Amino acid sequence: MEDIGLRRLIALGMACVLAAFSQGVVAQAADGFDFNAHHVDAVYEGKLQLPDFKARDKDFASFKTRITEAMKAGVTFAGEYAVAQFGCGTGCTNVVVANNRTGQLYSFPRGGEFNQGLELKFDRHSNLMVVRWYTDSLWETCVLESFVFNDGRWIAGDALASKGDQACSGDVIAGVNTVRGR
Repeated sequence: MEDIGLRRLIALGMACVLAAFSQGVVAQAADGFDFNAHHVDAVYEGKLQLPDFKARDKDFASFKTRITEAMKAGVTFAGEYAVAQFGCGTGCTNVVVANNRTGQLYSFPRGGEFNQGLELKFDRHSNLMVVRWYTDSLWETCVLESFVFNDGRWIAGDALASKGDQACSGDVIAGVNTVRGR
């Protein structure tokens, strides 16, 4: 009997932990497009460290000029990063995030031919990046997504879709608010 009671107590404890966890996920999702919810306190102002295009960052060497120019313009994202966005054809763009302190480069999970018309919204005091891109070649249906950059990894947040309305043109955050009915 004691064994059954202990099992029930453990199961109840696990249920409470799971419930608390799921409520935390819901709270995070509600703030998925809020730059203030992903605030970064310090902004790097030290010496610029360029990437190692001959070794560690050689996969990005073809974009050396664009990445270097973005880095020289200063920190624009998440306290110590510069964002380089450059074209790869009609409606096609690639994005590289460069650490101005270490020189380390990171690919962004969206871009290329499958994310047409990619637009980014970011802030130097936040590690949140909000993006809008189109799912079709006619640019009628758009997707609005949030990503948090944490320790060199992109963590997907909220995603919304809309078709042919105000959400798919103009400011990216205004589009998010339109889809959410704000």
